[in-house]
Amino acid sequence: MNSSYKEIWNIILDSLSKKYSEDIMNLWFNNFELVHLDESSAFIVTDEAGFVDLLNKRYAGQISSVFKDVLGFDVDVKIFYKKTFSLDSAKAALQNEKHAKIVSEPVVNREKSDDVFFESKNRKEQTDEPDSAYTFKNFIVGSSNKFAYAASVAIAEHPYANENNPLFIYGASGLGKTHLMKAIANEVSSNHPEYKIIFVTGEDFTNEFVDSLMKKTTAKFKEKYRNVDMLFIDDIQLIASKEQTQEEFFHTFNALYNSHKQIVMTSDKLPNELQGLEKRLVTRFEGGLLADIQPPDTELRIAIFKSKAMAMHVDIPDEVLTYIAENTKSNVRQIEGVIKRLGAYSFINGVPITIENAKNLLSGIITGPMPPEVIAENVIKRVSEFYNIPVNDIKSKRRTKEIAQARHVSIYVINHVTSMTLENIGKIFGRDHSTVLSSITVVNTQIKQNASFEHDINNLIKEFST
Repeated sequence: MNSSYKEIWNIILDSLSKKYSEDIMNLWFNNFELVHLDESSAFIVTDEAGFVDLLNKRYAGQISSVFKDVLGFDVDVKIFYKKTFSLDSAKAALQNEKHAKIVSEPVVNREKSDDVFFESKNRKEQTDEPDSAYTFKNFIVGSSNKFAYAASVAIAEHPYANENNPLFIYGASGLGKTHLMKAIANEVSSNHPEYKIIFVTGEDFTNEFVDSLMKKTTAKFKEKYRNVDMLFIDDIQLIASKEQTQEEFFHTFNALYNSHKQIVMTSDKLPNELQGLEKRLVTRFEGGLLADIQPPDTELRIAIFKSKAMAMHVDIPDEVLTYIAENTKSNVRQIEGVIKRLGAYSFINGVPITIENAKNLLSGIITGPMPPEVIAENVIKRVSEFYNIPVNDIKSKRRTKEIAQARHVSIYVINHVTSMTLENIGKIFGRDHSTVLSSITVVNTQIKQNASFEHDINNLIKEFST
């Protein structure tokens, strides 16, 4: 057994001995050998050929939990017969197993309302227990999210609906919108166990409503959603363009609002920017408190990296944290993956984390200064997402009002965040210098006339300037 693997396995055995009897330890675990460990998997071999399937079924999950406790990150544990073990074959087998699991994953029957996970402390069947990890204490606050944070805390402290109803938190994916919503729900659930709270995604709300139509159980659906103390809808934009779902949500919203019940929603855009969202819903959403979350600046990214590293028990020097934060534009969700990767590398190889090995390990993430042409393409992709218009259309000769607007904005932002000449910007869109200048003039005029539009443009520029 590799010496470092042996040392790690001895630690795992020590933890297992606290969970299992001496007989079990001697019968199985003490005879296992750790032969491979990386940031995502651990391979163990045994001489018991006839018991491999049983051991995997009964103990692999338990051993995986111990690895997580010891290492601070998840690994998939797989047990193999020692004499036929091959590292390449083992990796392929694990990959195939994951794929098969995804393909065969059963559709969850939502009829039992398993999304009502904060209804009462007395409910034993709640299935979303891990969400209790989302709190205000472990949400890192900075200039880019402090307003949304303050609004969320205010609602958690005063959960009865007031002038902040509804609370509408918006911003790009991975910046902490869902974290804040779950933090509110956890706080209220802890302080008011009698509160009935539903937390659901826009997609699940839609699917459940459609299911109720098919099964003719709409009365039950309405009773469920209109008789709660707080309703949380994550990614509300997913109900846009779905007429019947919007109709139902409109009446659900009114029922709760008129009963002074708090509603909290998240979205990737402002209400009036959600294409396909009915005007009456836009009006109601805008009638509450709108709170945006922007991409974290360098200082906030450093703070988030440091907090995540401490939580995962990964020792990363400050200079490495600063280097990573300055050279990545990672959202909060991606940051956890970076920390896990560094932690696994340090632990498995028994070396400290330095700027040099961070550069090598994170070469796919940290790429140094990005070429302006690449930034330009990323801007177009972001604008494409924002306006829900394909990149090819933005670059095309098509001149519909929507496409032209997305093209104008793309050109304007590229001009602000790169050093490219107007001629080179024009080449991206198959246009000349004067046309690019005209687009910039158009956007400048719109900015002067529309404060909301100016806010959007500034946010887009900020995403590529931090």
